[in-house]
Amino acid sequence: MITDLTSGKPLGVIWRFSLPLLLSTALQQVYNIADSVIVGRFTGAEGLAAIGAAYPITLFYIAFATGAAMGCSVIISQLFGAKRIGDLKSAVFTALFSLLALGLFLTGLGIALAGPLMRQLNAPDHLFKSAQSYLSIYSAGVVFMFLYNASTAIFTGLGDSRRPLYFLILSSGLNIVLDLLAVGPLSLGVFGAAWATTVSQAVAAGLSTALVTRRIRALSTADAFRYFDRRLLRDMARIALPSIFQQSCVALSHTILQSLVNSFDTAVIAGYEAASKLHNFAYMCFNTLGTALSSFVAQCYGAGKHARIVRGFWASTGLCFAFTLAVIAVFQAIPAQLAGLFVDAEAEAEVIDVSVHYLRIISPVYSIICFIITTGGLLRGVGKSMTFFIETVIEFIVRVSMCFVLTLAMNSYTGLMWAWYFGSPCGFVMCLALYLREKRRLLSADRLSERSEAI
Repeated sequence: MITDLTSGKPLGVIWRFSLPLLLSTALQQVYNIADSVIVGRFTGAEGLAAIGAAYPITLFYIAFATGAAMGCSVIISQLFGAKRIGDLKSAVFTALFSLLALGLFLTGLGIALAGPLMRQLNAPDHLFKSAQSYLSIYSAGVVFMFLYNASTAIFTGLGDSRRPLYFLILSSGLNIVLDLLAVGPLSLGVFGAAWATTVSQAVAAGLSTALVTRRIRALSTADAFRYFDRRLLRDMARIALPSIFQQSCVALSHTILQSLVNSFDTAVIAGYEAASKLHNFAYMCFNTLGTALSSFVAQCYGAGKHARIVRGFWASTGLCFAFTLAVIAVFQAIPAQLAGLFVDAEAEAEVIDVSVHYLRIISPVYSIICFIITTGGLLRGVGKSMTFFIETVIEFIVRVSMCFVLTLAMNSYTGLMWAWYFGSPCGFVMCLALYLREKRRLLSADRLSERSEAI
């Protein structure tokens, strides 16, 4: 269902639009978590640590896919808000072909470089072969990840957040079934988990791409459209590239830190992996509210409804804050039980201990991260992705630098976690300044429009 986000009460509109996206993101994260949980339960800390060693590279794939999809979604939302249906159809097909090409390129690159990348990440010798196999097979499915994200971006830009959810429910269920079969009875370990993920991603990509193509072809317009438009590709790239860089900063920080984590023993690597999966599950769900806000802002921006953008920003921030408080409570109350999903708590007590430290130390920072996320959604929606990228780079430099300083000073892996208390507050202050500046600009534009209409 295509939805106009430029009318109705912002809180209700954003909540109804965000909920299916939130569920979709949660299910998408199940892909990675299912691999880790099932492999950890069947093979113990060794298998879990092998996936953890390869995990930073998979984050880069996700960063490229989600960043590129954001650029497509914002332009499609703006065109839909402005009712430029011919250009809208051109943008949709341009997005599909462009992300397909990028996905194919990264698939080939990932397969070819799986071994060298694991060496660069200092993967321990006893984990190297398993980590390389996991990364090679995971890379084979990257093209499907890009197609699925392109289709989701298109649906989101059109105000439809439900259709991608239906496909993801199917593919997530398939992923879990295949994981259990491959890692359990077939005893394929890490190798089987990677294949289960790849097949499941292919199913989601095929179904969502087929439906979005049919939906767009059905839109009637007298305007001509193209299957590939360089001008619209440039417009999408202008927003997508900073978004990719911003998402890649998250992946790069994890890559650098994983190299540091790999210098500790297997229990720390495995515990860090389990907690990282839980942390990223929560963070990506928070980030979905920023993505939903981007579509809301872009449609309103295209329609010239600037004051509505400000109201929508605070509605989205309130929702995100309430959600983060719930997650903080869970991570503080039952971290050991959550970590116990990945390994046998009695047999791997040290792994559980590492995960508990991670979740309890980091989770309180979520209360300010929510404002950073929604500010990013606002800036992307009005086409200022580069501004948010610069903020992310500064925050990244502060946090990663403090990781090394604190780890050395404390002589403990917990220094990695306490570093969040330096990077995130820095990001919050910068985002507050950016929001206030953008708010003044938007409200000034509304006042000028009202004066023009009065004249």
